[in-house]
Amino acid sequence: MTALIKFPGTAVALREVQRQGNALISATMRRLASPMEVAGRCSEELSHELRLTRTSDLHRANLTDAIINHGRMLPRAVIVNAAHAALWPVAHPHMVATPVVTVQTAFLMLTVLLRSVGKVKNVETDALLAQCIEMFNPDSDVAGQATGMWTPISKHPVILALAIKKLIYKSVFTSAAEFREAMAEARAAILRLVNDTENWSELLRKSDRCVFEFDRAAWDTAYARVGADVVRAMQDHDEEPYEEDDGEEVPALPRWLALEQMRLAKQECGT
Repeated sequence: MTALIKFPGTAVALREVQRQGNALISATMRRLASPMEVAGRCSEELSHELRLTRTSDLHRANLTDAIINHGRMLPRAVIVNAAHAALWPVAHPHMVATPVVTVQTAFLMLTVLLRSVGKVKNVETDALLAQCIEMFNPDSDVAGQATGMWTPISKHPVILALAIKKLIYKSVFTSAAEFREAMAEARAAILRLVNDTENWSELLRKSDRCVFEFDRAAWDTAYARVGADVVRAMQDHDEEPYEEDDGEEVPALPRWLALEQMRLAKQECGT
């Protein structure tokens, strides 16, 4: 897989590879800049601003805090859902169809890293480049998983771009082990953002159900300020109508019905 991959030997070739690599890293990061910003905000709110973050079930005693959560969170339900949808494949590329790092992608991005930390053309640099690119070989994953001797790295381009950025800012890169560690840290960071968007959305739903049950007027007021897209995002599958295996129809729960009526009315009005 890496037999023909070598560090560029001439200044002209090196500058061109660096240019392409930098452009590739920037484009890769730019595509997910907004979702990562939204998810990062969710993390901050869960840690420092929102209430009831450690409460499993909300009751009437939680109503005041639930109304505060609901008012500040509801307008952003759609963008948080979108951020989660964008980041989830990055954290779990093996579970959905998503772009993967090719030899050429790894070569371009890693050349930027090697040059940024002062590496020059020599046998050691060629070997380090080949060792890092070899980690993206599917055969390496098979051997690692079968023997349990190493954990396969993520093959998503965003994880690679994040790992390279981390090592560049660290200004030290001397081994394939450092690269593997940076890749694992990058995936863990994305996984944390995915989990935080899930926890944020779950808290919104618990707050929404609490306000609906115990202060319908406040619930109606909150939804009067948002569009049909937000209403649709708040309709949960576990409350919608469905048909049992025996053909018996199970009606929707009251909150889902109220949201459906509101959604249709907003669509008709174009809001």
